[in-house]
Amino acid sequence: MMSYFTNKTVYITGAASGIGFETAKQLLKLGSNLVLFDVKPLDDALTTLHRLNMHEVSISTYKLDVTDADMTTQQIIAAANDSPPDILMHFAGVTGPWTFDDMSQEQFERVISINLFGTRNVLAAIRPFLSRGNQVMVTASMASFIGSYGYSSYSASKFAIWGMMQSISYEWKPVGIDITVFSPPAIDTPLTQAEVGTMAKAGVGMKKLAGELKIEDAVKSMLKGVENREFLVVPGVMANIIRLQLRFFPVSWVNWIGHKTVAFSLK
Repeated sequence: MMSYFTNKTVYITGAASGIGFETAKQLLKLGSNLVLFDVKPLDDALTTLHRLNMHEVSISTYKLDVTDADMTTQQIIAAANDSPPDILMHFAGVTGPWTFDDMSQEQFERVISINLFGTRNVLAAIRPFLSRGNQVMVTASMASFIGSYGYSSYSASKFAIWGMMQSISYEWKPVGIDITVFSPPAIDTPLTQAEVGTMAKAGVGMKKLAGELKIEDAVKSMLKGVENREFLVVPGVMANIIRLQLRFFPVSWVNWIGHKTVAFSLK
């Protein structure tokens, strides 16, 4: 059955695991041609995707370190020369589950480098191959709008992505390139699993305020938002309640809830 994504060529960064891999699986069922990028080996992901490839669409893979601007440019050029993109879905990123006092400069810079500069590098590399009707989906987070205990580096990177994508949208939408910013709460992925035992209890408590989504449901919401060419996609009831609070309540109220949550978690 035909869908919005049928026969479209979709570039996916961070495709080896987590949300990127789940997105690849769902798009495969919808008949998209896939171009996959990751700094990690894609062999296992590719084996699974070939097994699921009932529509016999094309699947190609490229190694990509998004913090390397030159490499990013060259790999995107190589991919675009073979299969020009219709849609970019950018998932490559890391968390930073350390309190500011416990975090080194190197740890802080790594999060900023991958999440912010990596996003910039991918967008700059793919821009020459985008034209009217094409789309870009960038993964942000609820941490783009509200800080959280133990997330100073992560929130800094995601706040910056939110501002960057709003600005780029003003520049690209007039030439027909639509942008979607995907800002989910916690999702059960290898990244969030890696935080277990590392993130402080107060950080875990604050994350629970926004709820946690199943990865399949989060990706379905994101794909629907891209199909509708929505600028912002925030899946989950609790996450949207927080967004409404940020919009209609003073920051003192939001901070009061955060401080109370931290105090309760530290007991």
